[in-house]
Amino acid sequence: MSTNGVAFPVRLGEALVRLTPEHPEAIEELRALYTDDMVFRDPVQEVRGIDDFIAMNRRLMRRMRSVEWSITTAKGDESEVFLEWTMRGTTKLGLKVKVDGMTRARARDGRIYDHRDYWDLGELVASSVPGGQRILHTVLSRFA
Repeated sequence: MSTNGVAFPVRLGEALVRLTPEHPEAIEELRALYTDDMVFRDPVQEVRGIDDFIAMNRRLMRRMRSVEWSITTAKGDESEVFLEWTMRGTTKLGLKVKVDGMTRARARDGRIYDHRDYWDLGELVASSVPGGQRILHTVLSRFA
């Protein structure tokens, strides 16, 4: 699953890095990587079908002033890809957000049919509130 000699995990990572408000065309380019009947899941939603996946990404980018993706690990082969990433950004309301996450993507015939993102919703919320990380740590430490 390589195009022009670029391994599929790297191609998926490069596509993710391009998903920013400054590059709205990158969202439509996802169609080349995903099947029409693909499924996306993360901690807050499940989306079925490429059209709804594209719409979900457009909504996200409309809410953001800036987004920066950093891919720290890209592993896998033509049937399964694992990415480790950090997303930082600023919402249009001026809130700064940061979340670390992992992606597991399953593919067949060169296109992704199952995309699952794993990340901590508490971390995302806490990163956008002044003092939020301290509050989250205090609350969670009571369960340790």
